[in-house]
Amino acid sequence: MTTLDLNDEQLTVISKACELFARIHMGQLEEVAWLFSSLSEERYQELTETLKELNTLITQMPKQAHFGIRSEQVPQIAKSAYDIHQVIQHHLAWKQNPQGGVGGNFDSPVQYSTIPLPTISD
Repeated sequence: MTTLDLNDEQLTVISKACELFARIHMGQLEEVAWLFSSLSEERYQELTETLKELNTLITQMPKQAHFGIRSEQVPQIAKSAYDIHQVIQHHLAWKQNPQGGVGGNFDSPVQYSTIPLPTISD
C-alpha cells in the first residue's frame, strides 16, 4: 500500500482530473470545453461543436451520444479514474458537511472498475 498526503484542494484537483479523463473515454469530449470557458461565446460554441464532431469520429456514435461508465467500450483505466473521483467526492462531501446532506456525493461510491475502490483517511 502506498500513501500520498494531500490537502483538500489537491484532492479536488485529482478528482476533477479523474472525472474529466473518465468522461473523455466515455465519449463526452465536449466536457473539455469547460476548460476554456474564458473564450468568447462564439469561440466556445465553435470548440464545443468541433469536440462533438471529433467524438463522432472517435466513437462512431451520433453527436449527442456517449457511452455510460458501465459500457464495455469504456476502458478499465477510465473506470478506475471514475472510481477515484467518486471516493474523493464522497470523502470531501462528508468532511465539509459531517451531518450529511442531499446529493450523490453523500452516497457510498460504486465500484465500476475491476480494481477495488481506494480508501481515504484523515
